[in-house]
Amino acid sequence: MVSCYAQSTEKSTVANNATLAEYTAHYTVYRKGDKYGTAERMLSKTADNQYKLTFKTEASKYFYVINTEESSEFSYDAQQIKPIKYTSKDERTFKKTKNQTIEFDYANQLVLGSDTAEQWSLALKANILDPLLVIEKLSHDLQKKEQHLEYFVYDDNSVKSYIFEYSGREKIKTPMGLVDTLKVSRVKTNSSRKTHFWLSVEHNFIPFRVEQEKEGKEVATLELKKLIIPAVN
Repeated sequence: MVSCYAQSTEKSTVANNATLAEYTAHYTVYRKGDKYGTAERMLSKTADNQYKLTFKTEASKYFYVINTEESSEFSYDAQQIKPIKYTSKDERTFKKTKNQTIEFDYANQLVLGSDTAEQWSLALKANILDPLLVIEKLSHDLQKKEQHLEYFVYDDNSVKSYIFEYSGREKIKTPMGLVDTLKVSRVKTNSSRKTHFWLSVEHNFIPFRVEQEKEGKEVATLELKKLIIPAVN
């Protein structure tokens, strides 16, 4: 494993290849400017045309601890991303652990879900994603210079629309140096909450910074501190 800065990323660009570039991204989590925890995002290949994406966070302040973990198994063929299975776990001090599973049954054209409270099923629609995979699809589409950044996601027994606004190119300072990024923001209808993403142009549009805000104020920020990808043969 080597730092992505030590190798060319040209061969691993999605738009020019039949495979996705594997990576592990380590983040520091900040809240109101103070270090709050850590996060890790990892994409790995599991079989021919199949991948697993995971995202973990560990955060704490005084006696309050938050641990979350999401994973998405999916296929990538002919530059098409298709979700297979999504799982999530959310553990917080003084609160009941939340679990969710979503499975995509293409043979029967169904989406099967379960969480702490209930089980559900919905008709499977084309081009629909799970909650974690949507950012990977966004990165993929930005590489292909797609302009329409709206996605539909199965989550919590319903289909939700994720709309992203493109804010343009921006250079940001990171622990890995000055990085050229594209900034996009997820905007929620009838909500003051926004999530901003700075995706590295040089590194397959992997998120280098993620910032959540509410009513114009920062709630939490993820800053990339280390990025590792396998050596390209």
